[in-house]
Amino acid sequence: MAAFPGKTTIEEDGGMSATPGTEEEDGEAAQRSEVYRLPLPPHPIAAEQARVLTKLALADWCLSEITDNALLIAAELVTNAMKLGDVFSIALSRQGAAVLIEVNDNSEASPDRRSPALDRVDGRGLLLVAACSKGWGWRLDEQGGKTVWAIVGGCAESAVV
Repeated sequence: MAAFPGKTTIEEDGGMSATPGTEEEDGEAAQRSEVYRLPLPPHPIAAEQARVLTKLALADWCLSEITDNALLIAAELVTNAMKLGDVFSIALSRQGAAVLIEVNDNSEASPDRRSPALDRVDGRGLLLVAACSKGWGWRLDEQGGKTVWAIVGGCAESAVV
């Protein structure tokens, strides 16, 4: 099981559950995740900035085997937040071989997972996130807004799409 303190736990069966800020495992305090954060503008450059941050974090953590999926997920989540027209942020945290990608924005609207229309080039982002991640979801934040998250890596990595 991989734990992200104060965030999400990946259960052995692939399910997700919330966890408190610290967690005890086998009588020892769990290690805190390393975190990279970046505020982003509501501008098309945001997706590229998120990809650069993701590449740097994964290289620092020696997790190059999940780079393709992580880059796609980061870009898709950031593109969705960018459309809201306000400053937002991305955070990447690591616990072992699992990476949690979170994008926080000021909207409280749930992510719109649409069925893609054959005559449209958009509407497939969250389908790609689901296909390339171990799991994804969203939560409302106490200070307002929401965080959309996805987990890449860990024990049963999805195939690269």
